[in-house]
Amino acid sequence: MILVVVGVLSIFVGNRISGTVERTRAYYDELLSQVQYARKVAVAQRRPIFVRIEAAQSRLCYSKNGTCAGADGVASPRGEVPFAVAVPAGVVPTLATFQFDSLGRYRDLDGVATSVPLLVSVVGDGNYQFRVEHETGYVR
Repeated sequence: MILVVVGVLSIFVGNRISGTVERTRAYYDELLSQVQYARKVAVAQRRPIFVRIEAAQSRLCYSKNGTCAGADGVASPRGEVPFAVAVPAGVVPTLATFQFDSLGRYRDLDGVATSVPLLVSVVGDGNYQFRVEHETGYVR
């Protein structure tokens, strides 16, 4: 019985020491903040903002086919262009590219309203999700 308890505890302690639980949650929080920021920038600047969530990073752009660099990249609150968040090793986000229109509404790449919300998952040591509402663009 003691060996079973020690074995179970060592699994949890090993995960905590490796930091993968914290990295997964930290990336989720950063991605959630980045998407909420994209919506706010779209409303403030009255122009579409494109969110690209890729395997290595997520970025904010002003055009759907652009490189997100230079004039095509949306500046972060600290001024870096583009506003990019790196995906840590061992963490897998939902891959998606979408936009917020000038009213902050969630749209597909061509600016067409969708009939269902977008569910974004971040999977690592833990599974975290947030939704982008289809009618309002609200991120929660």
